[in-house]
Amino acid sequence: MFFNLTKEKIFFTQHLFLMIKGGLPISEALETLKEETKSKTFKKALEDIIRRILEGQTLNQSLARHPKIFDQFFQGIIKIGEESGTLEENLQYLNLKLRSDYEIKRKTKGALLYPLIVISLAVIIGFFISLFILPRAMGIFQMFKFDLPLSTKILITFSSFLKKNWILIIISVIFFIFLLQILKRFRFFRYFSDRISLSLPVFGPVFKNANLVQFSQSFYTLLKSGIPIIETFDICIQNLPNEVLKESLASAKAEVEKGGKMSQGLKKSSKIFPPIFSQMVLVGEKSGSLENSFLYLSQFYQEEVDSALKNISVVLEPLLLILVGLFVGFVALAIITPIFKFTGSLKFR
Repeated sequence: MFFNLTKEKIFFTQHLFLMIKGGLPISEALETLKEETKSKTFKKALEDIIRRILEGQTLNQSLARHPKIFDQFFQGIIKIGEESGTLEENLQYLNLKLRSDYEIKRKTKGALLYPLIVISLAVIIGFFISLFILPRAMGIFQMFKFDLPLSTKILITFSSFLKKNWILIIISVIFFIFLLQILKRFRFFRYFSDRISLSLPVFGPVFKNANLVQFSQSFYTLLKSGIPIIETFDICIQNLPNEVLKESLASAKAEVEKGGKMSQGLKKSSKIFPPIFSQMVLVGEKSGSLENSFLYLSQFYQEEVDSALKNISVVLEPLLLILVGLFVGFVALAIITPIFKFTGSLKFR
């Protein structure tokens, strides 16, 4: 859902920018984009937006009627663009921001996809063997008059448990997924899960840097569009997904509202914002080019994320192959060992 909607918004901002720059009225540009969009939800929203614009409303007022598609971040940049006469430039900033978000989520999900597929296949194979193959072999094993190997006993116990409780296991998994969806509506749970994700051993630093990229790009885009810094804080706190990052930003905003520097507020959250981050913000504050500092930071952490994701892929592939190999070896050992033991005893007799 995220990827389809984001792709539609990237297409929308890019082509709206080009058509407005070419002198086409907004209503005509939107009409053209409506015909090109593939999403029924997006098309329906554009139909309503076109109608409202023809009735005399501004583009921002029309977009505000569809907050699930055009969030406060999107609306704020469009509003400033209309008020200052820089709508073309602001659409371009928006497009770059959307592309950045899309790429970082695509790369992160791509890095997680391989281990997820391998682990899922291992689980499916394990269930298949336990439910369909082992029960047939158990009858043969029970005929053996010698003690079964420990690996075989473990596998038989696991198989028996699955056979007796597989319906309960499936219901429990469905219930757990449903419960997670409900808990995600509560801020305390989102904060707890975000805190855990940032503390994970391998992926934690990647998630942290990905959040820093998203924040830096958002702050740069909003400042460059002409939005005041306090309002920029408010929009970021409202729209960024990570609750831990939001809490740190609220603390930094309070520091700025008291007359202090943003860099000082960020230093207080050193577990989220590394020293280089607050130092670059301080450089921007002293030089009067804060937006350029955030542009540099977004590019710097984007490179860090790209490098980390490549390294994770290189490390995970052989590790997963070893784990799957051990799993397959254990299953093979558990099934073959008693058969060899049985045939050996027959030869001895």
